[in-house]
Amino acid sequence: MYRHATVRRVLQVAAAGLIAGSSTMLLLPASHAAAASGTPAVIQASWFWQTAYEQANPPVAPPTTPPTEPSGVPDGDLAVAYTGAQDSAGNKTPAKMAALAFDTTGLTPGTQVSNFTFSLTLDTQPTATNFAQQDATILACLPTRGWPATPPQGGDFNDEPTFDCAGGVKPSINGNVYTFAIPTIAQTWVDDQNLGVAIVPDPKNTTAPFQVVFTGAKTVKASISYTPATPLPSQPPPPSTTDTGGGVTNPQPVTGGGISNPGPISGGVTSPAPVSPPVVAPSPQPSTSPVAAVRAASAAPSAGFWVAAALLGALMLIVSLVLGDPSPAVTAGGRSKLDQVLRDRGSDAFTVRHD
Repeated sequence: MYRHATVRRVLQVAAAGLIAGSSTMLLLPASHAAAASGTPAVIQASWFWQTAYEQANPPVAPPTTPPTEPSGVPDGDLAVAYTGAQDSAGNKTPAKMAALAFDTTGLTPGTQVSNFTFSLTLDTQPTATNFAQQDATILACLPTRGWPATPPQGGDFNDEPTFDCAGGVKPSINGNVYTFAIPTIAQTWVDDQNLGVAIVPDPKNTTAPFQVVFTGAKTVKASISYTPATPLPSQPPPPSTTDTGGGVTNPQPVTGGGISNPGPISGGVTSPAPVSPPVVAPSPQPSTSPVAAVRAASAAPSAGFWVAAALLGALMLIVSLVLGDPSPAVTAGGRSKLDQVLRDRGSDAFTVRHD
């Protein structure tokens, strides 16, 4: 008896735990979207150049023709250089700077970028003029305006983007490979607009002139890790504006020079009086563009709810069988309580008649 009671007690505890776990699962929210990764391609690469003549004689007014100056940058390569110029605030200004933009297709608003890296490879060919590259202090910074594509020989410095290096990122250097980790900059491509990334001399910490030349966009390697945005429910179809015989419901303002809410036309064909009471059309409302249109949730429980409820009902049935009294209580001697009561009453009746 004691062994059976112990087993029964263990089953009761297990069943109670199963119910608690099942109920908890019903209350848990939907899990977040799984993390994703990719290797975005470069969709635009440019570099901009302010020659030594332009730095010494700003601005160069046409039709002045500056003397020929070699760039030391092979066609199609990218370059970053500093030659000693600075602005009125004391910030070092680049003689050459590069900019890259990456394909962000699929990164919808709400996506969270956890990591983004890209690597540039130093061009070691004799035609690429690198000097003092071991002392080069360069940063990956956030452009603050758009920038055009440039010819393979580089673009004019007047077209280069302005940039913000408050959150500038230094590269990690492994041999000839410079790798930048810029998840914060990449997040702005999702939250705002994709202005790419600018590679510039450090405006605060550059001291000595240098030039580094990197191979072109085809050799740039990038990788991204992110959590996709949770998709919004689909938007319901717009209200119908078709005349169904009872008047036009919810009319919209007419744009493009049309007349909104026109009155009856004199001399035209008038509509017959409706049999049913007239439907009053509401006043036209101005069209608005919501930030995020969300469909009203249905009052009916979802299919998942009914599946979970059925599973919980089955669990309750199993538990009721486990917790229920499996057999009538048995007294000492192997008799049930009912049998003992009947025997006791019969014995009492016999005693009364005998007396």
